[in-house]
Amino acid sequence: MYLQKKIRLPGCVKRRPLAFICLAAALCLFLAGQIRPQADAGQRKQDIYGQWDGRQITLTGRVYKKETAGRTNEPVSVIYLKLSGKAEAGDADTERERETGPPGERVVCYLAAGQEEPELGSTVKLSGKVRAFERATNPGQFDAFSYYQISGISYRLSQAEISAKTVKYNRFMEALHTFRGFLSAELSKALPQTEASVMQTMLLGEKRGMEKELKALYQRNGIAHVLAISGLHISLLGMGIYRLFRRGKIPMKAAAGLSFVLMFLYGAMTGFSVSAVRAVFMFSIQMLGIILERTYDMVTAAALAAAVILIKQPLYLRHSGFWFSFGCVLGIGLLLPALTERGRGKSIPALVKGFLGGVGMAAVTFPLYLKFYYQFPVYSVFLNFLVIPLMSLLMAAGLFLLVCQILFPPAAAPFSCFIKGVLLVYEKACGVSESLPGHLFTPGEPEDWQLAVYFLVLVFVIIARKNTKLAARWGMILAGAVILIIRPPGGLLLTFLDVGQGACIYIENEDKSRYLVDGGSSSVSGVGEYRILPFLKSQGASLLDAVFVTHPDEDHCNGIRELLAEGEKQGIRIDTLILPDIAVSARGESYLALVDAAGESGIPVAYISRGQRIERGELSLICLHPGEGEASGEPNEYSIVLRLVYKGFSALLTGDVEGAGELQLTRLLQENDKFQEVTVLKAAHHGSRNSTGADFLGAARPGLAVISAGKNNKYGHPHAEMIERLKGAGCVIYETSKDGAVMVRADKSKVRVKGFTN
Repeated sequence: MYLQKKIRLPGCVKRRPLAFICLAAALCLFLAGQIRPQADAGQRKQDIYGQWDGRQITLTGRVYKKETAGRTNEPVSVIYLKLSGKAEAGDADTERERETGPPGERVVCYLAAGQEEPELGSTVKLSGKVRAFERATNPGQFDAFSYYQISGISYRLSQAEISAKTVKYNRFMEALHTFRGFLSAELSKALPQTEASVMQTMLLGEKRGMEKELKALYQRNGIAHVLAISGLHISLLGMGIYRLFRRGKIPMKAAAGLSFVLMFLYGAMTGFSVSAVRAVFMFSIQMLGIILERTYDMVTAAALAAAVILIKQPLYLRHSGFWFSFGCVLGIGLLLPALTERGRGKSIPALVKGFLGGVGMAAVTFPLYLKFYYQFPVYSVFLNFLVIPLMSLLMAAGLFLLVCQILFPPAAAPFSCFIKGVLLVYEKACGVSESLPGHLFTPGEPEDWQLAVYFLVLVFVIIARKNTKLAARWGMILAGAVILIIRPPGGLLLTFLDVGQGACIYIENEDKSRYLVDGGSSSVSGVGEYRILPFLKSQGASLLDAVFVTHPDEDHCNGIRELLAEGEKQGIRIDTLILPDIAVSARGESYLALVDAAGESGIPVAYISRGQRIERGELSLICLHPGEGEASGEPNEYSIVLRLVYKGFSALLTGDVEGAGELQLTRLLQENDKFQEVTVLKAAHHGSRNSTGADFLGAARPGLAVISAGKNNKYGHPHAEMIERLKGAGCVIYETSKDGAVMVRADKSKVRVKGFTN
């Protein structure tokens, strides 16, 4: 006789079977590894596009989207094409057969100045230069290719010129686009430029003209969601329209139908971002529920929306907007009750519940911030407690301002004043937040297992909320957060970043002391903002104990100047800037500019010369060059050379030393046996022909060499003769231009080396 026990499902599962079927399907899709094959295929395509980079091609396609990019005074028309024929490449003046261009489904085209913008839905023929999207070559770096791959966009075309277009086009979509432009212009008339750009972004999804500094301010403080056409916007606007119709005595079902139509048109007009698609889909289900007289369930609607989006494009599982949008909804629908329910007969005051709701939302978004941005704005909970209630008033004021501006402009003045006041409150609140200690918490990117553990904790809290006390549920969330930010010691990490034609070396000791040696590039603009800072955030490097500038050439220090100016705002603080201790007469303009920049940021400057050292635990950084008071006016000759020693591991970081400086260094190595047998050598001067000579290599005897140089740089670095010298010395060679960031980890007797792109 067998006894069978009935399986009891959690209440949340029984109430929402469809929702959990959809969520389970999404989980299975993720676990089945559906993304990897597509990612691998994408890599092959990217390699092909890279081969075509810079070549002129001609293609034909249908315009499905268009926008304006660039600054307000320098607008650039951008069109998105769905290709309808093969791209062609070749010289138009020759009679030979043209070769087939790169494969692709969709292409984004930046039109040349003076080109007339084609209508949406029209088919155009145009020519331009292929520009392949960049792959991330460093930890933390934005991967443009993967981002555009999600939308099916293969590559971009620059300086595109239209040679032909069809007369037929989509009049409806073109009318929506024109109407959007009209509304944007009316906002510009009614508001000052800064406020107009914010409202254009908030109401119309028009990103052009938004001040970079203001956008960064919102992002750093966790309120950037007010700028995107998100679920919050759709729900506020949609429900506002529905209630307005109902107050106008329009029947309930008719009001629901009209509201859905208007919100669908609004989503189409503003571009249907992933969050907007989710919100419009959920709103349509809500309105359908009213029409069919059925109960609306937010969690089920969100799960259905997620399933529809993922069926169409599984790669959205890699999109930050997807995770934030659906994570917030599921957090409100599932986690919030679990963090506020106290049991039968016990209730929480509405104000307290509202605040706890914000904390609950933070519990969901916390791991997402760490995964995608590597840091968390600590005071964002309090800011959003202020910002979100004002959001509905701000959007309403924007809509009334538009109506008044169109019909009777003088009546728009009160709404203009209100909008300026609310946006000023937003800006001042962000300023107060940034003035508080620890406004940005930067633990770095968590491992996948840490994310899995955290989300399993959330699931358990949701399922077991009826059987656990409220305090225990909050305790489990806090325990999960601690697991999420733990960074166990991993020995020494030495990373040679790919900064193009330049150099940047990151050193992390087992005690979490951190150092940076150089940081600059002559080929990558904004190298500090787009490569060095994201990397530091991903490593959780909120404090750099010291930053060395080997010499003040731009390809070694322009990114450091960015860090000095903006690092603390971004949650990265520099304790000390260290420069070569050379004669005052040899300190040129660039050298003194670094000193001034450090002084303006309140960062002390120290000077280092031969024999001086920094010691932290098992780590030693010993200066081998230059000598104190070096008088050479040639920066490369007085470049700082550091010998790094960690247990049995050693590295020689040579900057750009060459000429007389390399001769001095060679003699020093020859005279000191303990300086020989270098584990890792940073090849001097990006692998130039005249650096890293045979005598120097004979003295250093390195086992591995890393060359930091830009791909296809104009200097021909690394030079073939220097490569042959390294091979002749028995070196294993890594190049940042080929391998991406080169990461060397030394722990006990092991040394592991890996290129980021390998």
